[in-house]
Amino acid sequence: MPNQLLAASVLVFTVLSFSLGIFSLYRNPKALTVRLWFLMSMAVGFWSLGLLALLWAQTEETGVLYSKLLHVGASFIPIFFLHFVLSFLYKLNDKNKKKLLIVGYVLAVVFAILSLTKEIIAGAPPIAGLPVWVSAGRLYPFLLLYFWFYVMAGVYFLCQGYRQTDGVMRRKIFFILLASAFGFGGGGTNFLPQTLGIYPFGNFFAWLYPILITYGIFVDEFKIRIKF
Repeated sequence: MPNQLLAASVLVFTVLSFSLGIFSLYRNPKALTVRLWFLMSMAVGFWSLGLLALLWAQTEETGVLYSKLLHVGASFIPIFFLHFVLSFLYKLNDKNKKKLLIVGYVLAVVFAILSLTKEIIAGAPPIAGLPVWVSAGRLYPFLLLYFWFYVMAGVYFLCQGYRQTDGVMRRKIFFILLASAFGFGGGGTNFLPQTLGIYPFGNFFAWLYPILITYGIFVDEFKIRIKF
């Protein structure tokens, strides 16, 4: 039963990621920030679609295939997130941040390629009550280091921006930070079974991420106001 609920929450997450990403692009296709949010939504959607397929997998062979695909998507999530954050905060002209982005995109491509090998995905055995799951390869810790470094860099810049702004911009940043807590705090538990043998319980809440971050982007345009 828990695994069925997990699959249902991932299905909701997948649908919301794709649909709200497309909605945002349709609403304002010319804005770089919105285009970057769209790319991040597609990467998250691709990742969650692979995760859904993994949860439905019946054999280790198909589990390995879906694990590789979802990790390809996961490789691009942190760099798209940081790029989105820097664009949202108007910090793309900073030379050091540009270098950080360049290195991140190179690493994203490298880890996406490595995700197709046994260096990242060693297998798909039963783990933590899940009949088929990811077995980490020897380079998996480096993927985790890259992933969390760029995610936390994005969160750091958001917190910095929150302290330095007020009004509508401060409200926008608040909802993006809240979305990040649900998205990366929840979705990040998918790394727990293959590293610590712990069930990925955070997925039950991760579907709130695309809703909150979309609201954060367009908060000044929506009629509904959420105060804090």
